[in-house]
Amino acid sequence: MKYLTGVFLFLLLVSCSQDKEDKVFEHHEVSEMASLMKQMAHINEQLKERIKNGEELGEFPANFEKILTASMTKNQEMDDFFKQHAQLFLNTQKQIYDHPENAREYYNLSIDACIQCHEEKCPGPITRIQKLKLD
Repeated sequence: MKYLTGVFLFLLLVSCSQDKEDKVFEHHEVSEMASLMKQMAHINEQLKERIKNGEELGEFPANFEKILTASMTKNQEMDDFFKQHAQLFLNTQKQIYDHPENAREYYNLSIDACIQCHEEKCPGPITRIQKLKLD
């Protein structure tokens, strides 16, 4: 039994040290837009819970306005399509706070705007965005 344990530990150490040597870690710089969108997703996760629980919604996050000016991820362009969907997102997000009695409807419309844009521009985060929808 001691022999098997020793062999297992040896193989574990060897495999771990080889993994470190074989992997090349690159510094990946996150764009201003990607960082902003992660913040927006986090804030919308919290907002979703407040809407579901009938809690105070607070105020529209002013930093969301940066979606119109933030530097884009490499190889992405802030074209008219993006600007239209970004503005739609902002408008519907503002409506959530301006009309809390219809928060659920406006919230889902804002998430739909994200999904529609990401379907065209950057499909990677669509699954995460879809999880933001309110039933």
